[in-house]
Amino acid sequence: MKTLIVGGGPVGLATALALTQAHAGGEITVLEASPREKQINSDRNIALSLASWRFLERIGVKSAGLIANHGTEIRAVEVTQQGAFGWLKLDAKELGESALGAAVPYPYLKSALDDAVVARGIHVLWNAEATRVSLEGARARVSLATGESLVADCVALADGSKASADSMMPEFKSFERSSGQVAVIARVRATKPTLNVAYERFTAGGALALIPRAADAGVAEWTLVWARDSVDAERLLALDDASFCETINDAFGGAMGALTVASKRTSYPLVWRFVEPRVHGAVVAVGNAAQALHPVAAQGLNLGLRDAEDLANALQNNNHRSEQESITSALSRFAQSRAIDRVATFGFSGVLAYGFDRGGWLLDAPRGLGLMALQMLPSAKRELLRRMAL
Repeated sequence: MKTLIVGGGPVGLATALALTQAHAGGEITVLEASPREKQINSDRNIALSLASWRFLERIGVKSAGLIANHGTEIRAVEVTQQGAFGWLKLDAKELGESALGAAVPYPYLKSALDDAVVARGIHVLWNAEATRVSLEGARARVSLATGESLVADCVALADGSKASADSMMPEFKSFERSSGQVAVIARVRATKPTLNVAYERFTAGGALALIPRAADAGVAEWTLVWARDSVDAERLLALDDASFCETINDAFGGAMGALTVASKRTSYPLVWRFVEPRVHGAVVAVGNAAQALHPVAAQGLNLGLRDAEDLANALQNNNHRSEQESITSALSRFAQSRAIDRVATFGFSGVLAYGFDRGGWLLDAPRGLGLMALQMLPSAKRELLRRMAL
């Protein structure tokens, strides 16, 4: 059996590692469009759940060392809404765990995955930009920009940055909707920092998140992600640093003293997108090639890693079936197994994105009561914690 994975990002590499760990997928090759020597220049701070970190450890990524050297644990999350009552604290101790997850800069996460792939002897074909995928009977052919092509028994599309599944095969249909919002991103510091705590603050017009990140020169920092409508996002990006700091402090409040900006501001549009069907013949879409989420709950990459794990399980189970059991059948079972988690995660993110930024005072009160009810109902809060972390 031969498996091709299109895309050498975190989900693509995790898929290769998971397949290798499960002794599934046979001969595995990762196709990566960029050159081997390309330097990663990204300030993205990746927040992953406890379950994701444990999954990475199982497939050979040294996640404990990665967190200790380059990342930071997230031990609690505090949820509030601007200008109204209501407070919820989600603490890992309530699950009997030391952390709900952790955050690490993207370049270090990618480097750790690269090292794990090399250690496992997985073949990565660099400068291999896939342009089209077509079926040939029970197998699939991947055409490259160079004019070459490769044939495999299974092809996993995992590159959402350049080529989602629908751009590779006409059989895949992409359904996309703009949220009407733009994420404004910056690194910030606090005069009264509370370490290892993430914050979710629902403001009029969009959620404001502060995700802890590794200290820079010994100073604690957070990644600010603020969802705003496009007009207000342009206004925020055009402000001088002093005015921008005043604006974010007014929105966030004084939970950590005064916030100051420690980086340039960037932005990106927030869209919802999913691809159906996510399996066609011997071809399957995983991660961002299959779906894109609003970042309000930081669930996008976590969902993609669960795709990788379940795909490995599906193909591993296929190894123990009769020879007549096809790869196509295994991929169909994978798609069915992922449906509930996928829909639930979209729904959870949607409620957070749209349920806390509209309605004014008429909805502030019931939302506040909802937060306080969760705070005072340990069983309900533990269920939410399990959903987020485990």
